Amino acid sequence: MFIFILQGLLLWSRDSGTVHFNNRAQSNPTYDFTSHPRFICTPMPVDADPSCFPNAGATSGEEAKATILHLRESLVQQKEIILDQRETIRELTAKLALCEGFGHATNNDHHHALNSHHAPAVEQHLPVKRNSSMAYSSSLKELLQRKISALEQQLHYHTLLFVILTYFLSSGSGRMNPDGFLISFPMRTNYMYGRMKKTLLQEIFAFTLCLWIKPGMGPGLGTPFSYSAPGQSNEIVLIEWGNNPIELLIDDKAVTLPLTLTDGRWHHVCVTWSTRDGHWEAYQDGVQRGSGVGLSSWHAIKPGGVFILGQEQDTLGGRFDATQAFVGEMSEVHLWSHVLTSSDIHSLSTCSSHLHGDVFAWTEGEVELHGGVTRHSYDTCH
Repeated sequence: MFIFILQGLLLWSRDSGTVHFNNRAQSNPTYDFTSHPRFICTPMPVDADPSCFPNAGATSGEEAKATILHLRESLVQQKEIILDQRETIRELTAKLALCEGFGHATNNDHHHALNSHHAPAVEQHLPVKRNSSMAYSSSLKELLQRKISALEQQLHYHTLLFVILTYFLSSGSGRMNPDGFLISFPMRTNYMYGRMKKTLLQEIFAFTLCLWIKPGMGPGLGTPFSYSAPGQSNEIVLIEWGNNPIELLIDDKAVTLPLTLTDGRWHHVCVTWSTRDGHWEAYQDGVQRGSGVGLSSWHAIKPGGVFILGQEQDTLGGRFDATQAFVGEMSEVHLWSHVLTSSDIHSLSTCSSHLHGDVFAWTEGEVELHGGVTRHSYDTCH
């Protein structure tokens, strides 16, 4: 299967905000396409190595994002212009109708007056004047309607280009994320970790934690994620160590998660929790693997804590144990202050949706790396 992205199909002008199809160029000689940039796109197999196609995606990064923002502004402006023009037509139509009514009444008065003075020669010119006014009114309406039609056509082309660009930048099969990255924990230590810069500013009563994870070699997954709050070091912990299964801890209370992550491949993992009845759910690759109740029911997640990637905290932000450390790679770690639906989680796992956590989201400026943890460019959805 090949992906063809706008192979010479569309041209656009950033200065005028006007988009045209190539097959319209010859029919309208007033358009100048010589200075307009083109999308030059290369068909490539889905499973091909992007490095073999040096031109692929060369213009898809910041330039395409800037184009989308430009198109959004153009769409809003053109919609406003169309609304203004339609309002103008309504106002002019009302005024012309009033003038025509006034002219008709005046001509009738003249008609009666001329009949009384027996002057049919003058009367013959009055309908001509009325017809001229009606012709002018019709001509003005047609002119404004043509202008609105042209604007609506441009709006249609802008919308089409915007949809196509957005699809190839954000859809699952064509997603291009030049800012994507992973972090790697090459060995089990008590000093390698990542720290999220943000913290909770207030209590939350539910959450969803999602991440892409690729475990390394060795027994146990370790601790991909932990949140320590003042007075409780195990406020939220995702951990697998020793001979124990994967567990989710809330306020130092634990449940076993029926997840299997031992094949050395990338997996999308999500866990949700709500204070109401302590309801929890566990998802692997978009499929719910387990759920239950009674996990720290009616507890509130405390604010002011520390989010750590790769280590379990015995004190606030520190005192790590190498036997509980994570080994492997992770990416796209997001935390929400509410429970995502199963549909949202499935969409995240298939890359057909790109929701960002409202507590923290996966950005390079958000994650501090310590102790030799490395960052690499990577797109989990490629």
